[in-house]
Amino acid sequence: MSLEVEAYCNGTPISLEWLKINEAEIRDLVKEIIMRGASEIAQLAKTIVPIGKTRKLHDSIQAYERVDGAAILASAPYAIYVELGHVTRSGSFVPGRRFLSEAAYQVIPAIAAEIEDRINQYLKGQTL
Repeated sequence: MSLEVEAYCNGTPISLEWLKINEAEIRDLVKEIIMRGASEIAQLAKTIVPIGKTRKLHDSIQAYERVDGAAILASAPYAIYVELGHVTRSGSFVPGRRFLSEAAYQVIPAIAAEIEDRINQYLKGQTL
């Protein structure tokens, strides 16, 4: 008894050996796209966030490369309260501005589409 498995990408056959040989190159490509997208999210978040007197929150928004991808951080101590909202001393709720999540929702679909397009090009033998 034998079992044969064939993999195709848009009609192009893909071998496991080919994937193993090109794994690092594909990983680097995806990481580059993700990091570029994280930088775009950080820049967009800076246009959404309320600008205070000191610009501390605005200036604290940065994209960072991580081993598993990227992260966007707003490091001002009160960033979470601006993002999610907070209750004042008088008990009223101040809604959040959602500057990070809004920026991410706008950019992530384009990141995913670019990754898919570039990998499909690569699998078809085109340049990255």
